[in-house]
Amino acid sequence: MSTTSTAKGSIGRIFGAIGAVVFVGGALVVALALITGLPALNPFTSHTTEHHDGVVLAKISDLARFEAATGRFETIVDEQKSSKLPDWATGERVVLDAQGDVTASVDLSKLPSDAITMSADGKSATVHVPAPVLEQPRLDPTTTRVVARELGLVNRLGDAVSGSDPTNDQGLYQRAAEKLTDAAGQSDLQDRARANTERFLRDTLGSVGVTNVTVVFDAAPVNPS
Repeated sequence: MSTTSTAKGSIGRIFGAIGAVVFVGGALVVALALITGLPALNPFTSHTTEHHDGVVLAKISDLARFEAATGRFETIVDEQKSSKLPDWATGERVVLDAQGDVTASVDLSKLPSDAITMSADGKSATVHVPAPVLEQPRLDPTTTRVVARELGLVNRLGDAVSGSDPTNDQGLYQRAAEKLTDAAGQSDLQDRARANTERFLRDTLGSVGVTNVTVVFDAAPVNPS
């Protein structure tokens, strides 16, 4: 066999091998294109599952403290100090007419991850939230005022000599705030707060398709200071 024939045979085998590689590579490309084109067969496809209860819980928690109901209350603080001497000498009486607002709120900022449980079909949910608590009263400075102040003669003389302020009524305002809190506690303010909270949660969950909502009020924390 001649050298030329041998060379031609080698070149033929090389091109044949290259053709086989190209064919196999092309087949792999086509197969990969078919697989990736079919999501059911594509091993590289990722799936994202959204837990609606987690989404809603985050949405509710973002609201922090929900002011569920506010009521206005009024009280009178009538404070009188006396001693063994006659009142005209050392007596002291101050009357404060106080008005202010008390808010019943629900703390939604620290709800646990299991605060909301949903049914398999996502149509029903049970929500656990803290019971409403009464915030500190906000005294209205435009309507809260001292309506009477009586000082005995000795008290007036003593204040004039010492230069002390006979109108330091901080204790009266503190007592007024306590009485407004008591009045709010005896009213239906917390009941209205529960009803408003239930309505709010039903509307919030309804926005994501939940049609049946059960709200459970757990033990309330200590009233904020």
